[in-house]
Amino acid sequence: MKTMDRPISEHTIVVVDLETTGISAFDRVCEIGMTKVEYDEITDRFETLINPGVSINNTIFHGIEDWMVQDAPRFKNIAHEIVDFMNDSILVAHNAPFDMRFLRYELQRLDTDLSHQALCTLKLARKMHPDFPAHKLDYVLSEYDIVNEHHHRASADAVSCARLFLQMNRRLEAEGKNTMESLKRWGLPYDHQWCHETVVPENTAHCSVLTRDDVISPTH
Repeated sequence: MKTMDRPISEHTIVVVDLETTGISAFDRVCEIGMTKVEYDEITDRFETLINPGVSINNTIFHGIEDWMVQDAPRFKNIAHEIVDFMNDSILVAHNAPFDMRFLRYELQRLDTDLSHQALCTLKLARKMHPDFPAHKLDYVLSEYDIVNEHHHRASADAVSCARLFLQMNRRLEAEGKNTMESLKRWGLPYDHQWCHETVVPENTAHCSVLTRDDVISPTH
C-alpha cells in the first residue's frame, strides 16, 4: 500500500516541539522534545536542553535561562540522535512551519536537511473546529480535556500535543479522513518545502520574524 493511502494510525508519528532563543531567523534552538507514537500508543520520548551558543532572549516565553543550558550539548553533538529518533516517521507539531523551520536551520548548518512529511495540529484544529475562539495549543488542549503539566517547555508540549493528535486522529477516522491522501484538500501533509512559507505577524517591519501560534494573532 502506498504511503499516502495507508491509515495514519499505521505510520510512526513523531511529535516535535522546540524552544528557541527568539523568533528571528538568526535565533537558535535551546530545547527539543519529541514524542513517538506507534499504532495509537505513545512508545518513546526524547528530550534535552541544547546549548545554542548565543544568548537566550525568549526566557519570558519558556523560562529557559542562559545558565540552564551552559552545560547542555550543542545541537551538532546530538543531531544523530535526533535524526535516528525521527527515522521513517511523519512529523507532527502545533504550528509545524515554525518548529520545522528552526529544525531545518539547525540541520542545514550541518549540511543535512529534512525530507519528512508533516502534519500540523494548529492547522487541523482550525479546520476541525472553526467555532473555537482560539487555536493556541493550551486552548485546544483544554477543549480536549488534556492537561499540559508544563506548558511552553518542549517535552511537556510534545507529550500533550501527541495526546491531542491521537484524539484528533480518532475523530478524523470516524469522518473517513484516516489517510494522508484524505487530508490533501486541507493543504496537508506538508512536505519538506513547508519552510519556504514565511508568515509575518502583523505590525512588524522585520520579514525575518518566524511565527508560532502565540504571535500570529490573538484570535487564532
